[in-house]
Amino acid sequence: MSMNNKQLRKERKFEQYKLLIQARNFHYDNYNKWMTYFYVAMAAFFVGYYSLISSEEANNLNFEINALLSIGYITSLFWFIASKGYYYWNINFIKLINSFEKNVLKTKVNERIYFVFANKKTENKPFDPISGANFSTSKVAILFSYVITVFWGVLLLKKIVDCNEGIIYILILIASGFTTLIMSLLLSKILKSNIDYTPDLELDEYSNIKNINITKRKK
Repeated sequence: MSMNNKQLRKERKFEQYKLLIQARNFHYDNYNKWMTYFYVAMAAFFVGYYSLISSEEANNLNFEINALLSIGYITSLFWFIASKGYYYWNINFIKLINSFEKNVLKTKVNERIYFVFANKKTENKPFDPISGANFSTSKVAILFSYVITVFWGVLLLKKIVDCNEGIIYILILIASGFTTLIMSLLLSKILKSNIDYTPDLELDEYSNIKNINITKRKK
């Protein structure tokens, strides 16, 4: 009977592990779909903007141009924070998988999914044009979306300021970059996932559990 209970507990743990992997995969697949929408939208806005400014009636299309620039900036800003949100959740899943394998399944170190890396030093060749290197594609995607957002902000601010002096361009670039970060901070208060009442599992770099903080719901 005890063997049956032990086997049931083992199977239950494995089912929980499969659900964790499925949740990670579901999140990854959704992110790829969302990014495709943003790529298509950005391309359409760029084509639309340059079609308007190159038109013979561009001087009479100020409202349309300003509207498109505003929509382009807002959409790219959403793209930027969506990329940051994906990275936040992706790190969470990686840490949870590591922790589950180590602390629940008691998996050996060399058998864990994210805990080992094959030839991480010998394969890291950032100066070799035909070899791989240790770059985070998630971080690259975040930086790319940030650059595009700042670019839309520069176009919008330049249209508003309407000045061709070099120093003004630099100030506009700085203002766009800083404004984007401020907007990201503000939107993080509004568009954040509702995880305030979930336990905060604190893990160290070796997936050891340091603490589980549970925020009590206020009455």
